[in-house]
Amino acid sequence: MRRRPLLCMLTTLSFPGAARPTAAAASDTILTLQGQVRHGRQDFSLAALEALGLEHLATVTPWTHEVQSFSGVTLARLLRAAGADAPARLRAEALNRYGTELLPEDAAANGALLATRLDGTPMRVRVRVRDRGPLWLVFPWSQRPDLASPQVYERSIWQLRRIEIG
Repeated sequence: MRRRPLLCMLTTLSFPGAARPTAAAASDTILTLQGQVRHGRQDFSLAALEALGLEHLATVTPWTHEVQSFSGVTLARLLRAAGADAPARLRAEALNRYGTELLPEDAAANGALLATRLDGTPMRVRVRVRDRGPLWLVFPWSQRPDLASPQVYERSIWQLRRIEIG
């Protein structure tokens, strides 16, 4: 059991600049990328995900009705780090098994953000659905009124746990 973290650490040191699957226990994993990504599967802890670089977004959401301050990793940055620069298909799944298809342009042109923090505080992980954590895919609705549509709202998945890339 003790060899695995050391092996994972050595593996990540061998590939500088590559997206690093976490060496943490499975219980620390908050997001799994599967499919057409480097190594076939990548698990991210909160720390590993945020290490990709935090962006900030202040926007009104259809569910909160007031400006909220989100921090997280852009979907575009996550996909680049995973080696999936131009995916043909993205399927997102929540903790409750809700699934939705994301459009490739959500990453590139639509500014989707995988929010890990709300008002500077990590979003709660295993509490209530209304907490929407640990990850919530949000869009810049205040800056881009053209994204205020039922189709985009449907893709704004909270309690995100997995993205299948095809």
